[in-house]
Amino acid sequence: MLKGKSLIEREAEWTGSSESIPYQPTKVVFLGLLSFCAFIIIVAGFLFWYIPSVGLVNIHPALPIVFGVVLAILSLILLIGAIGLSLAIIKGKDIFLSYKFRGILIKFFLPLMMMLGGLLRIPKLKIEQSFIEINNQLVRGMGKKFKPERILIIMPHCVQYIDCKIKVTQNVRNCVGCGKCEIGDLVGLSDEFGIDLFVSTGGTIARRKVYEKRPNAIVAVACERDLTSGIQDAYPLPVIAVLNKRPQGYCMGTGVDISDVRNAIRDFLG
Repeated sequence: MLKGKSLIEREAEWTGSSESIPYQPTKVVFLGLLSFCAFIIIVAGFLFWYIPSVGLVNIHPALPIVFGVVLAILSLILLIGAIGLSLAIIKGKDIFLSYKFRGILIKFFLPLMMMLGGLLRIPKLKIEQSFIEINNQLVRGMGKKFKPERILIIMPHCVQYIDCKIKVTQNVRNCVGCGKCEIGDLVGLSDEFGIDLFVSTGGTIARRKVYEKRPNAIVAVACERDLTSGIQDAYPLPVIAVLNKRPQGYCMGTGVDISDVRNAIRDFLG
């Protein structure tokens, strides 16, 4: 049984500190980079067709046409994906099965956007926050529902009270529910919904757990960098990402909004 102050009392007292990292996702950054990527696709597609076609015609007159058609189809798929994603982002809901293009976003557009963001001096944190927000929107737009036993909650070990002597990474049930961190409340959520909860010490361990459990959906809590890489690694599994609270900075004394985790679980359960 949980001891100490209730979750509501602790959330009311949470004020953060000067080291808190604000979560301010903006769709403008994401849409701007996505539009830039679409423009690059058009230009690159034309150049990839025009330059080789000068030499291909010497091999066979039809080769430039064949090569052009292949490039046009690939470019069209990427452009349709970009347009579908943009409309879904603007409207805030699924547009013409836009969630189907989540793979294009994760595998193609995100790395390109990171590269362009670096060239344009856009903070990586902003791009990651925007990506997390859009990923969650697309996953929720899928409308898929799962059984509790097929959902996995993954938490970073830095959520645990920093001076706690109890090891919960091997067995989260070791938590005594003292109320000094959210682990006890998360165990309560796990029991309430019948969902497996795992506290990870790092990305490699988290990936191993996913491989062992073979879940159909994941609720993940971490910082922007770890959530972004985790979503990429877990694809095509749907992941709803919840950003942690960091009143003391990264990887130390972090927290999580229990209501956000609860809402993510309910989105998967329906």
